[in-house]
Amino acid sequence: MNGSLSILITYHNEKELLTECLKSLAGQLDSCDEILIYDDASKHPPQKYIPRGMFARVYREEKNRGPAYGRNFLLSKARGEYVHFHDADDWFSDSWARRIRRIMISSHCDAIFTEASSYRDGKLVCQEVIGFREVNEPKKLVPFCIERFVLVPSGTYRKEVVQKIGGYRESLWQSEDFDFHVRLANSGVKFELILEPLVFLRLRAESRSQNKKETLRDALASVELLSHEISSSYHVNLSQKASKLGSELFEKGFYSKAREAFRLAKRLGNPSFEYKPVFYQRIASRFGQETAEWVALMYRTLVPESIRKNARSKTVPALKRSHS
Repeated sequence: MNGSLSILITYHNEKELLTECLKSLAGQLDSCDEILIYDDASKHPPQKYIPRGMFARVYREEKNRGPAYGRNFLLSKARGEYVHFHDADDWFSDSWARRIRRIMISSHCDAIFTEASSYRDGKLVCQEVIGFREVNEPKKLVPFCIERFVLVPSGTYRKEVVQKIGGYRESLWQSEDFDFHVRLANSGVKFELILEPLVFLRLRAESRSQNKKETLRDALASVELLSHEISSSYHVNLSQKASKLGSELFEKGFYSKAREAFRLAKRLGNPSFEYKPVFYQRIASRFGQETAEWVALMYRTLVPESIRKNARSKTVPALKRSHS
């Protein structure tokens, strides 16, 4: 199926949201293209929610194995030259397939990335979730994928390049998309960018990604694994990522995991803490990041938000003057 697209959808009880997803694809695919759905042990099987007149092959697993396993399974069944992984609760622009296919034919690239927008309860939350405008040259893709979270629906890939890197890392229950895209970028793929949002993400309280402890924990596990697999020239980026993950873990009260992240960040390099206020940077540089987090926690606890907000508003103009 040269020049064809395989749409690989992981499903777990999304019900009518799958219907909306598939309807957004209606009329976009050629007869040689295919839609494959992985049913991850759902209580509500997807067959009922496939729109009449649309054909999709459904594969069911009786034990909940997670999306990384499901995507690898669908990858093994896909017959298209290119594959696109998609979550059942997200949907497509009505020009998605046409724009993707145009690049597939004209450039023969390994990966095509599009921007994505996010919605909650039908209202726009973020127009450009991923921020691909920052990737203005190929060598920036690996640092970008480390710094940001490139999300599943944003990419379409030549099947053989995904197979070459081993697909998704099934040991990760969450943050598998972060890990996948760093490894994909590190493989040196030739890619094209579409800076317009052509896929739309649905933010739901019940979605897996809302479990922040699991998401942060597995992102940290990925950073550890990646540190042994990709060039040491990217260790400074991994160090900064571990530092940020540690700060988020600490703020959510996961102190033990945060400590692991701080140790990993220090082992991989010297994070700059540039994403934090100046007083935090100074304490972290001299006494360590965990100490800086405890001081910041005391500050947030003892100083009312109104005073902190006023202090921030005075600090920003001062910083602007110092850089002018």
